Amino acid sequence: MKKKLYEKSILKPKPIKDFMGKNVVYIPCDSPSRILQKTIKKSASKEKNTGFGYFYLLKNKIILYLSLGAPSAILSLEGLVASGAQEIIILGFCGSLNPKYKIGNAVSISKALSEEGTSKHYFSRKRIFYPSSTLKNRVERILHSMNLPYLNGALVSTDAPYRETKSWLGEKQKKGINCVDMETSAVFALAKYHSIQAAALMIISDELSSGVWKKGFHNPELEENIKKYFIPFIN
Repeated sequence: MKKKLYEKSILKPKPIKDFMGKNVVYIPCDSPSRILQKTIKKSASKEKNTGFGYFYLLKNKIILYLSLGAPSAILSLEGLVASGAQEIIILGFCGSLNPKYKIGNAVSISKALSEEGTSKHYFSRKRIFYPSSTLKNRVERILHSMNLPYLNGALVSTDAPYRETKSWLGEKQKKGINCVDMETSAVFALAKYHSIQAAALMIISDELSSGVWKKGFHNPELEENIKKYFIPFIN
């Protein structure tokens, strides 16, 4: 199986003209006010709609914006890796599975459990993927420099948010999984496969830990923390 996974693919992504660079910031989704996109557009010199999201070219980085879900993310990121990407910082939103993790809290992801279907095509037997310690530490140093508190936590990535049942929740809580999203484990798998760096900084957008869905996307604290925590990584 290892030989099969490392066999060369018939399909290969081509470098993306005008979007060559080492540093990538990946933003799977935005707040209802689109505060992140508005900020990005102020600094972007080029924009490209890929059909799976948007590429924005900034002075020292490339932004992948609105590429929701693992397959979409990896389709776009493979093109950026072919264009020279060496590090990927995910700025995303996640649901809380731990009652101590509240809407608006920032979380630096320590590991990601794969329940999405993309990462197994890179590593068939691995289900846990880790960020680059170097890049994770750099993200955390930036937060420390701004006196911004954050949590560390394990995350699960799923393809089916509407199948997050009470038994599923209980299983994840027993395993010490704190958060859920749809992309991070696949991005970590991609980074490991290509020997590049990846890290993820999340903000809690909703809570599931009680077994009842508490939504937070219109919470003023969430919007304020998006500005505090994410915009410094864009500018």
